[in-house]
Amino acid sequence: MQNENYTRHMVVGLLLTLVLMVSMGVAFVRESGRIESVAALQQKKSLQTGRQLYVDNCTSCHGTRGEGGVGAVLNNSTLLKKASNEVLFAAISAGRPSTVMPAWGQANGGPFTDEEIRDIVTFIRAWEPTAPVVQTATFVPNPARGAAIYTYGCYICHGEDGKGGSNISVGSTSVSGDAAVSAPAVNVSAQLSKHDDEWYRQMIINGRPAKGMPSWGGVLSSNQVEDLISMIAAWRNGERVVPEITVAELLNSALYSLKQNDPDDALFYLERASASAFGPALNRFPPIIEQVKNKQIAPALADLDTLSKDWPIGDATNGETIFMDTCKGCHGAEGQGGVGRKLKPNTFIQTNTNADLFIFVRTGRPGTAMRSFAGTLSESQLADVIAFLRTWQP
Repeated sequence: MQNENYTRHMVVGLLLTLVLMVSMGVAFVRESGRIESVAALQQKKSLQTGRQLYVDNCTSCHGTRGEGGVGAVLNNSTLLKKASNEVLFAAISAGRPSTVMPAWGQANGGPFTDEEIRDIVTFIRAWEPTAPVVQTATFVPNPARGAAIYTYGCYICHGEDGKGGSNISVGSTSVSGDAAVSAPAVNVSAQLSKHDDEWYRQMIINGRPAKGMPSWGGVLSSNQVEDLISMIAAWRNGERVVPEITVAELLNSALYSLKQNDPDDALFYLERASASAFGPALNRFPPIIEQVKNKQIAPALADLDTLSKDWPIGDATNGETIFMDTCKGCHGAEGQGGVGRKLKPNTFIQTNTNADLFIFVRTGRPGTAMRSFAGTLSESQLADVIAFLRTWQP
């Protein structure tokens, strides 16, 4: 029997196999490139969409570059290294309970689809290569805050600007045998130079009971004590410190004092309020101050009550600009609502005084997306926003 030679067939088969393998390799390389190209295109589209969604909805809390504000700092190297995309997705979708961060996912009652949330995550993640390391904020004592604490807690005894004040009782008799003694002036150059900050710190915390000085250590926080110390240090340097306190708070204090038949304290708060007041209501302060000086309590009380409810009165045109920069993301450019309530029209705005709205906006609603604007918008800016919101009401 003649032997068949399969060598030629084997060579042909091997060549065909090699050709097939090379072809598959080329196809694989080309396909990988095509997949990478498509992925890059999708990434770019996701980044653009995420950027727009972030700008429209997130900047009012987290800042235009993720620098934070009321919301957390997102452009943060430590955060972006620790938080996976899944963690960021969950935080955006479900919100952060007990914070001002609301739920944005449709599954949790928000406006965004899962795809839109992924787009926002893509945009945030793009910051990571250049994200700075954000240092934890440290407390810095503030003389103006200290002066506000002084106004409410220390003025009654030590007087305006620490120049000495009214009589105070020490039990039934004073240390000298009199029924009362005069609280010493604190803002005196020689006295301030004699004692250092630690001496005053211990004086505030522990008091001097035998001399009528109560202990404030159980009333004030350590930070509040440090704010007072910073005010005293400013006095030591010859500076006059203006309290960090709103006109609205001063008006409320004046109203309370007048209701307690204490015109002297009422006058103090009114004059402080008048010095910081602004807008169309400025001319309403002098007549009330004169009434209090002349002990015309009833008319002063009526006029002050009306003024405290009307305050603050701002400019609607300025308010529109502030609203678009700060509030549009939640409430909509036309007040139509979204994450925040509908404002055009709004029964709450219509049935509350300017004073009520000022407190509400300044304080916010803890545990909701309505954050506090204290420290973000000034009293006059909040007055302007309230004036603008009034233009949307019938």
